[in-house]
Amino acid sequence: MEPNLLLALYEYNHYANRVVLDTAGKLRLTDLYRESSPSHGSVFGLLAHMLAVETGYLANCRGEQFKYERPTTLEDLSLRWDTLAEGQLAYLSSLKETHLVEVVPARIGSQDFQFPRWQLLAQALIHSTHHRGELSIILTEIGQPLPVLDIIIPFAEQSGQPWPWK
Repeated sequence: MEPNLLLALYEYNHYANRVVLDTAGKLRLTDLYRESSPSHGSVFGLLAHMLAVETGYLANCRGEQFKYERPTTLEDLSLRWDTLAEGQLAYLSSLKETHLVEVVPARIGSQDFQFPRWQLLAQALIHSTHHRGELSIILTEIGQPLPVLDIIIPFAEQSGQPWPWK
């Protein structure tokens, strides 16, 4: 796994999470917290779950103990996600290819596993991508659809090319 590719994917992940959080911020509180997600209760519950999982995988990769206190407001969740994204990007920027292939212990639920570090980092990305798809459906049903989250949009914008279909 090429470290720069993983870093680019994490930059996109942060972009996509910001779009979702900004869209969720337009919801009425009753819609944010009402039962609507088949997997984690509400839009807020699903966002909190995504944050917890990304936090946990980063802790595993760093060899740290997973510490997570569920946020109670969207503002708190958003601030924590920005802090997490900064930590993820800083961590990824420090890794070399040899670090990515190192096998590290990972606790998932109550089970202990061992995986190459890159697989844990990839799992966090794919997990959030999966749940953003779920959120797209839920938010559309609530009347606040997500904008298109294609990775090519930030790629175009980063290279100075405006994306005409936003």
